[in-house]
Amino acid sequence: MSPSERPLSADERAVILALLARDFPGAEDLRRQVPSVVVTRNCGCGCATIDFRTEDEPPTLGKELVSSAYVRGRDDGVLLFVRHGRLSHLEVYSSDGDPAPLPRVEDLVIDPPDTWE
Repeated sequence: MSPSERPLSADERAVILALLARDFPGAEDLRRQVPSVVVTRNCGCGCATIDFRTEDEPPTLGKELVSSAYVRGRDDGVLLFVRHGRLSHLEVYSSDGDPAPLPRVEDLVIDPPDTWE
C-alpha cells in the first residue's frame, strides 16, 4: 500500500457490503474481495466517492455498474462499480449538486438487479 492509499473505513465497508448483499451472478466473488480493498483516491469535490483496488490488483476506474441504491429521505444515492471483475469504485451522489456524504447503511434502499444496467 502506498502512502497515499488507505484501507476502507468501517462505514465504507458496510455500505459496499450492503450493496453486495443481494444475490446476483458474481456477488459472492465480489464479497470475498472486500477485505482486501484499498482506497486509492477520494473525490476532490468533497463527496464520499472513492476509487479503490484490491491489494493484488493495480488501481482502476470503474466501468461496470453492479449495484445501486438510493438514500431514504434524501435525493442522494450510491453506485458500485467493478472493472475486469474486480471492485473498483463507489460513487456517492446527490441530485441537488452538493457534495453527498456517505449514507448510513440503514438509510439505503437497494435497487433490484434488473435496474443496474
